[in-house]
Parts: sequence; structure tokens; C-alpha cells
Amino acid sequence: MAIVWDFPQIDTAPSEGDLTSVAKVVHWRCTMTHATETNEEGAPLSVSAYGTASVGDADPAAFTDFDSLTKEQVKGWVLAGLDKTEAEMEALLSEQMQNLISPPIVGKVPAGW
Repeated sequence: MAIVWDFPQIDTAPSEGDLTSVAKVVHWRCTMTHATETNEEGAPLSVSAYGTASVGDADPAAFTDFDSLTKEQVKGWVLAGLDKTEAEMEALLSEQMQNLISPPIVGKVPAGW
């Protein structure tokens, strides 16, 4: 199953000390798409998690210019903010996917109602 990380927005402080465009909050989404399972319309099943993660205070000694940030670096910030590893995120999404494929609880009413 493929996992894709997306970072649609990074909130920044215009300046912090001598630094400019300092990343403060990352808006993120992590999506898992199943290779073979599909929905009623034939589209691949997918599940996702999303949210925001605070970056914290900038360290001038380890500062990366905003336009030089990489997706891997930002993903690391998100995982650290969530106190999760990439494997733990994958396990959470895999559980969601399995529950979508084989729901543990199904809503029903008796046939005679």
C-alpha cells in the first residue's frame, strides 16, 4: 500500500531574531491507498490522517532557509510533534484501511421492521 505525505501549508513567523520566514506550524496529511481494493465506483480505497504540528522555536545554529526546506525534514518535524515514528503512522493507517475493508461493527436493523 502506498503512503503519501502532503504539506499544503506551513505557517511562518516573518522574523524571529535575525532569522526570516521561520516555520512555526506545519499543516499535514498522510494518505494510504490500497493497491487492489476499490470502492463501489472502482476507485482505489484510501484512508488518511491529517492535522497540524508545531515546530517550536528556531535554532539559529541549525536553521534551514525556508525555500531550502525538504519534505523529509518537514515530515521529521511532524513525526516528532506527534511523538510517532513513520512505522507507527503506517500501522495506524493500515488499521483504518483494514476496518474499511472489513468493518468491525456494521449498522443494521431487523428485516421485519
